[in-house]
Amino acid sequence: MSSPMAHSRRLASSGGCSDEYPDWIHQGGWTLYVIGILYMFLGIAIVCDDYFVASLEKICDKLNLSEDVAGATFMAAGSSAPELFSSGMSLISPDATNEIGISAIVGSAVFNILFIIGATVLCAGQTLELDWRPVTRDCSFYALAITTILLIFRDGEVYWYEGLISVILYFTYVCFMCYNEKIMRWMSGKGAKQPNPEPAPLAMPVLRRADTRRQSRRPTKEETHGVDEGFEWPDSMAAVPLHVLGLPWRYAFHYTIPDCSKRHLEKWFVVAFLASISWISVISYFMVSWAARMGCIIGIPEVVMGMLVVAAGTSIPDALGSIAVAKAGEGDMAVANAVGSNVFDIWLGLGLPWLIILPTKPGGRVLIETSQLMPSIGILFGVLAMYYFALFFNVWRLARRAWGAFLVAYLLFAGYCILFVWLQDIYKVST
Repeated sequence: MSSPMAHSRRLASSGGCSDEYPDWIHQGGWTLYVIGILYMFLGIAIVCDDYFVASLEKICDKLNLSEDVAGATFMAAGSSAPELFSSGMSLISPDATNEIGISAIVGSAVFNILFIIGATVLCAGQTLELDWRPVTRDCSFYALAITTILLIFRDGEVYWYEGLISVILYFTYVCFMCYNEKIMRWMSGKGAKQPNPEPAPLAMPVLRRADTRRQSRRPTKEETHGVDEGFEWPDSMAAVPLHVLGLPWRYAFHYTIPDCSKRHLEKWFVVAFLASISWISVISYFMVSWAARMGCIIGIPEVVMGMLVVAAGTSIPDALGSIAVAKAGEGDMAVANAVGSNVFDIWLGLGLPWLIILPTKPGGRVLIETSQLMPSIGILFGVLAMYYFALFFNVWRLARRAWGAFLVAYLLFAGYCILFVWLQDIYKVST
């Protein structure tokens, strides 16, 4: 049942749009917000791929972390930082409520499994032979994370200590990953068939793998006579428009973030980490605020903007990393990342902002709209079941034709959001 206070809070954040914006904004000027949001997506992709992940790589090396812990902590942050900061910015921005941050996490979870795994299978160009053990591990933790959402949201209120519980659950997951190799061996000892004899892939080091290959080319960057990577003119004419659009971002990052992947700047990895976080925070703030304003002006509910627009934008680093790894022949790792990153998004992406920001709110809590709670939980569990049982009944193989089924499922999800949640407004989220 929807909380009256939550309902009034939603109205307070989205009401009065016709009075707050000039006529030219309502008569088509809102498309500037669309352009701005898309440009924020590009900025997030560039700063995460070129700077943030590189700084995390150095931190993992300096702390001498194992692949298990690095993948489940710092590398997870590398691929899922946009979701984390978008959730936090939704609690701070005067133009949005936490509903857009929550719905972005939900939409990102669906996007990661259906769209990213579908794209991974397509780009792999072959049937993927997956190991049942990490698939089962990641799906089990993800199911537990979804259950956590249900328990926290059921009363329409989120308290700061529920953020603490979520963070503790995430670090329990990290501790589990510390013993990943032993647990995977124990699972193999149960006599179940293991299609892939190689060590079970971790949930979230996709960007670490992709970044390692990218960094292996970086020494040539030192020998390009002052032309830094990312600034050189692309070989393909089709890539020129995106290259030109990205140049302002690249120059801004080049002069404000030390590129610690370069040998002479390695010691500046902490500065690179903090500067990257600052940029991601600023970009996420504008992305969330503009998405809320655009939805307000043209009548799209925050939950729809979050589940479709913000979710797709924040999942860009995950998508790029997974596709790059799939093209390199490591499709199993890319698939594992898609599910495993959802655990980070829910427990830390939601929990950490609640823990940090909610103590500053009256009563240490935030009110949320719950009319769409059960359908959203049903969708998350349904998508998870579709993925797991599709693999189970196909003997842990993912054929290339599966991308079509995953894409159709995502289009059905998008259609549900547009037709029923927005246009039909069956949950009364627009009134």
